[in-house]
Amino acid sequence: MENKIPFYNIVNMLLTGFVFSGCCIFIYYSIIINLLTTNVIPEISIVTESIITIGILSITYEIGYIINRIGSIIIEPILIKTKTISFNNNYKKFNDCSKEYPILGTLSREYALSRTSLTLFVITAILALLQKQWVLALVFLLITLLFSFSCRKHAKKILAIVEACTMFQ
Repeated sequence: MENKIPFYNIVNMLLTGFVFSGCCIFIYYSIIINLLTTNVIPEISIVTESIITIGILSITYEIGYIINRIGSIIIEPILIKTKTISFNNNYKKFNDCSKEYPILGTLSREYALSRTSLTLFVITAILALLQKQWVLALVFLLITLLFSFSCRKHAKKILAIVEACTMFQ
């Protein structure tokens, strides 16, 4: 049995990891500048550079994957409990309707991407608050709000299609 990671997942996790890393550079700017200006980092050969690049890509993917799972396990239940999104967890209905309405697959991916981005910016907002980066924290919180509206919109569309689909069956 061959098990492949879909291209969408690779890109989604890598981009999420890269955005998180970039946000951390802004949050911990002075620490990073101090590290880069010291002579702690030796000269790097091509082989070492390749190993570092592969390591960074792997770590970035894992960061994105962890953020995605936090969104699924922690953030989504909070969104459901606070009634920010309404969801019917009947995956059988969803799968049955997906055969008739292929757009559900796209909406589901868009919802998951919005949830992952929401989680990403919740985490970066918390990190910025801990570092007393008030303006940056506010920006991250506003982006979080944007993605919460996006999650809500996609969840409503998915629920509406599934409900309409099951009414006609």
